[in-house]
Amino acid sequence: MDEYEQQLIAALVSEPQSIREKLDPEDREQLDVLLDLVAEGGSEERLRGIARAVAAHLRAALPGDEGRAVSRRYTSSSLVRRPPHDVLLDRFAPGGTGLPGRAGLPGGTPEPARGSRGAPPGAVRWASARERLLAEPALTETDLTELFGVAADQPGLIRLRAPAGPEQLPAFQFDGDGRPRPLVLAINAMLGAAADPWGVADWWLGPNPWLDAVPATLLGTGLDDQLLAAASVVGEDD
Repeated sequence: MDEYEQQLIAALVSEPQSIREKLDPEDREQLDVLLDLVAEGGSEERLRGIARAVAAHLRAALPGDEGRAVSRRYTSSSLVRRPPHDVLLDRFAPGGTGLPGRAGLPGGTPEPARGSRGAPPGAVRWASARERLLAEPALTETDLTELFGVAADQPGLIRLRAPAGPEQLPAFQFDGDGRPRPLVLAINAMLGAAADPWGVADWWLGPNPWLDAVPATLLGTGLDDQLLAAASVVGEDD
C-alpha cells in the first residue's frame, strides 16, 4: 500500500460520510461490504488483506481530482503512520475507539449488527450523519431571494443536496442580511468545500477539540484568527 492509499484510509476513518458521498451507488455498496468484513474482525493477516482491498477500492472508485484533494488533507496525519488495518479496526469494528474526524463523522458508540429495518450497519452510519447535517438550520436559494433579495451565486458556499427538495445552504454561512460571511468563504476554500461539501459542513457543525467548541457557534464572536488557525491544522497531527 502506497502513501496515497494510506492517506485515503486516513480520510475514510476521519470523514466516512463525505468519502461515501463521492462514490457511485455500486461503489458505496462495495465499500459497505468491505467495512462489514472489517467489523467482523479476524486474524491480522485477514485484516491486512481487507485493508489492502479497501485502499484499492477507494483508489479505483474515487474520482481522481477529488481523491487527491481528500488525500492532501492527510499528508501530515499521524494516521498514515499507523498500520492501515489497525486504523480501520479502531474506527469500524464494534467496540473500537471510534477515531474522531476533524472534517468528518465523529466517533461514536458501536452500532448493532443490523438497523431497525434490516439495513446493513454501514448504511445506518451514513444515513445518520447525513440526516444530522440536513437537520441543521439552512436556507435555499429561494429563501435568500425572497427574504433578503440576494442571490446565492458565490462558488465557495457549502451546498447540501437532500434526498428530495432543493439544495440546502447551511445558515451559519450567512450574516443577518443574508450575505455570505467572508471568513466562512475563506475557510470553505481552505478545506475544499467545492469537492467535499459534506465533510466541510461537518467540520463547521461538529465539536472541534482544537477550539473546544463547534466552529459555527464562534462566528461573529471576534475569534476569526482562532477559526482560521483551527482550519489550517486539519489533517495534521493532534
